[in-house]
Amino acid sequence: MKRLITVLFCLAFSVPGLLAQRPTEEEDKQLEEKQTKPEGRAAIRLEVQQVRVDVTVQDGRGNLITGLKQEHFKVFEDDVEQKITYFEPVEAPLTAVLIVEYSKVLPWELLYEAIMASYTFVDQMRPGDWIAAVAYDMRPEILVDFTQNRYEVHQALQRLNFPAYRESNLYDTLYEVLDRIEELEQKTAIVLVATGLDTFSKKNLGEILDRVKRTNTVIYAVGLGGNLRARAEHRMADMTRMDFYQADAALREFAKSTGGQAFFPRFTSEFPGIFSTIGALLRSQYSIGYVSSNTKRDGKFRKIKVTVDIDIDGDGKKDKLKVLHRQGYMAEKAE
Repeated sequence: MKRLITVLFCLAFSVPGLLAQRPTEEEDKQLEEKQTKPEGRAAIRLEVQQVRVDVTVQDGRGNLITGLKQEHFKVFEDDVEQKITYFEPVEAPLTAVLIVEYSKVLPWELLYEAIMASYTFVDQMRPGDWIAAVAYDMRPEILVDFTQNRYEVHQALQRLNFPAYRESNLYDTLYEVLDRIEELEQKTAIVLVATGLDTFSKKNLGEILDRVKRTNTVIYAVGLGGNLRARAEHRMADMTRMDFYQADAALREFAKSTGGQAFFPRFTSEFPGIFSTIGALLRSQYSIGYVSSNTKRDGKFRKIKVTVDIDIDGDGKKDKLKVLHRQGYMAEKAE
């Protein structure tokens, strides 16, 4: 990992400060809705034994498919079809935690990318959205708790000046955030802006992947350093290159396991489109519930597959659609 730091710092360059125009406090206060921030557990809950799956459907071009009905969906658990007992199209404001890597292990070019990505995501907040922000190096730091005030999030991001530690403990951070938001009954997403590298976490890759499989939180990952790597990869040592490949694979697996997506932009100009896509995916989903036909309390992982059967364009053929959802869940274990 230390070889990686040397390579990146030799190739990085400093970038001028942010130029993005920020909203005034008065503008954002006019949009802020007076609601109670999400905390604790909601009074209305699905049945305890019911498995909930949040589904996003896209066509081959990535366009969202809305207006589908329950009869268009089939749910399988370990290849056994399940009876859908709950179905609801959900078009609602998003509740999301922004996790951003901000460590001395990153060269200034990547720190700039991290800041630009964070501001771009926040700038796309809409009235009714709830956003919290967490930055991490050696440990995670909550920059701002859930708020609907975009100006408040901007103010919190201004604390990202000079990173304190030369560590990027991604696995520990993600594990802790997942534990925290597990207490929220509201559907919460994580937007992870990071290289995917981990330098000194107590949790290993296997442990965090296991934890991710046990969450109902969808993770969208945005990789940092695509442009720098494109320029520098041919100069990297084999071990450094493998570190990056593993980092990319981890981000993809976090997203895939939870029904999200991973993005690896080369330029900061791609950020608006990426976060617009993430926002659209989070605001338009289908919530499906079923009671598993497998009554064993064996504590094992059960695979979920959701299919959509519909002829959208009316040509008499079933359309090939991209159906995003978490890959499965861990069954309860008998005491």
